[in-house]
Amino acid sequence: MAAGEGADEAGAEFEGSEVGRVAGVVLGVPGVSRLTGTLGRPVHLSERRGAYALPRRHAQVDLAVRADTRPLEVARAVRSAVAAALPDRPTVAVLVTALD
Repeated sequence: MAAGEGADEAGAEFEGSEVGRVAGVVLGVPGVSRLTGTLGRPVHLSERRGAYALPRRHAQVDLAVRADTRPLEVARAVRSAVAAALPDRPTVAVLVTALD
């Protein structure tokens, strides 16, 4: 699947939500082939308060990258794109679970 393919599908699943926005942004990053959701949902948004929690919202994205790309570069691009797509610029973790 090429970058951007499946964006309509992901957007339809979470239409109008921040999760859908994140999914669409991720699928638009060059080198991303698909969202995987290996550990559950492919996009997790969380906000925890407490002594040992992150001081702001956090996003985690599980995805597959194309085999002809460098996973680290793709992951960095995804982190930047997701942080920029949300108004509060959350911290972002990217979990590459497959090479396609």
